[in-house]
Amino acid sequence: MLGIVNSDTRMNMLYQQLKHKMDCILLDDFTPLKVRFDAIVLPMSGWKDDENMTIRGVEVKCPIEFFSMLKDDGVLIIGNMTKKLKELTFKKIDLNEYERFIKANSKLTAEGVLFLLLDNTDSGLLDLQVDLIGYGKSGQAIYEILKRLGVQVRVIRRKVNEETNEFISVEKYQELKPAPIIINTSLTNIIDDSMIKKMDENLIINLVRSSSFNEILLRQRRCRIVHAGPLPAMFSPKSAARVLEETLLEIL
Repeated sequence: MLGIVNSDTRMNMLYQQLKHKMDCILLDDFTPLKVRFDAIVLPMSGWKDDENMTIRGVEVKCPIEFFSMLKDDGVLIIGNMTKKLKELTFKKIDLNEYERFIKANSKLTAEGVLFLLLDNTDSGLLDLQVDLIGYGKSGQAIYEILKRLGVQVRVIRRKVNEETNEFISVEKYQELKPAPIIINTSLTNIIDDSMIKKMDENLIINLVRSSSFNEILLRQRRCRIVHAGPLPAMFSPKSAARVLEETLLEIL
């Protein structure tokens, strides 16, 4: 038996697709049921350190008793391995260890970034100048789709083998003026106060939930920041559910 926490539209669609293939229950709240699950799929944001978990788009306190529904040899399926989840003694499967899931999710994230660019700018894509901070899986997918569309994009990485106009190191970047649009995919906070002081009416699209910025200083510089959230679930939930379904069928 599989439990699926109904955190967003993606999870609801996952349940709708899987219920015809296996025994599963959509969990609409954190009240323990008289069911013992073989596995539970948690929200992609995980069980946070303040013990909150997302249910139907809202963060709600999730009591430890919720996990009593899992069999002793049951499995937690996780998209974000938080400190709280690490403390649990159950077996855990981290979706970020599956290449299929990472690549497919990164492509959906890149498509969501395109929507945010179009929704938050008054220029065509060919007229945009973008700094992309971070070059992990999501960064690579964003870079590829932007380049294919002819967007001027500069990638900022911790290390580069050779400095070019398109790929520069963080150290070099800190000497330059940021582009009008910045897409942040880096866990390291590159956008510090010294960088913000070089900005003027910049747009920052932040894809990292743990990143923090000096938003008071950003407002003083007339900058806008968009905290993107889970783009696959927001802009392409059906595709995101299919990706998750395929990964689960591979795992379970």
